[in-house]
Amino acid sequence: MKISGVSLAVVATLMCFSSGPSAAVSGGPTAQIRGHVAEMYRLVSNASEGSGADSQAAVRKVADRMFDWPEMARGALGKHWQERTPAERDEFVGLFAAVFERAYLSKIQLADAEHFTYLGDTIEGEHAKVRTTVTAKNGSVIAVDYRTRVGEGGSWRVYDLDAEGISLVGNYRTQFNSIIVRSSYSELVKRLKAARESHSGG
Repeated sequence: MKISGVSLAVVATLMCFSSGPSAAVSGGPTAQIRGHVAEMYRLVSNASEGSGADSQAAVRKVADRMFDWPEMARGALGKHWQERTPAERDEFVGLFAAVFERAYLSKIQLADAEHFTYLGDTIEGEHAKVRTTVTAKNGSVIAVDYRTRVGEGGSWRVYDLDAEGISLVGNYRTQFNSIIVRSSYSELVKRLKAARESHSGG
C-alpha cells in the first residue's frame, strides 16, 4: 500500500517507540511500557546480529500481545467498519496489523533506545495515557503518548499512539477513508494485501 511520505514518517516514528509486553505482566502502565521498549530493542538487536527470522517472529508475538489490533483496526476504518461483515472485519484486522508491523520493522532504527524519558501516566478508569519523550538518532526530541486500556491480567494494551499530538489511528483513518471514498473498500484491501505480500517476499 502506498502511503504519503508525511504519513509514513508519522507511523514509523510512532512505532519506533512502541513494543509488546514481556511474558510476565507486572506494574502499572508506565512500568509496562518501559519493559516493552527494552524487550523490543533487544529483539531487534538480535535480528541485526544474524538471528533475523527467529527475532522477527518474536517481535510479532510481542506486538500481538501489546497492541489491541481489533480496536486499532476499528478506529482506523472509522465509519466504514459498521458496513463490513464479520469475515471482512477479521480479514481487515489481520491486514492492518501486518502493515503496522511492517512500518515498525523497517523504521525502528530511527530511535535511540538509550534516550527514552518517561514522564508518568494518567489513569482514568480502565484507560491510561503514558507520556514519554524520545530522542531520535538525528537529535530531535519527540513527545509520544501511549493510549492504553487495561485488559485481563492487568495488561495495558495500546489502542492508539500520539506523536507531537498526531494520532496514529487518526492518520490511518484519513488515508483509508480517502481510498474508500475515491475508489472502494475492495481497493483498500487490495493495497493492504500488496503491502503485506511485499514485506513477506522481502
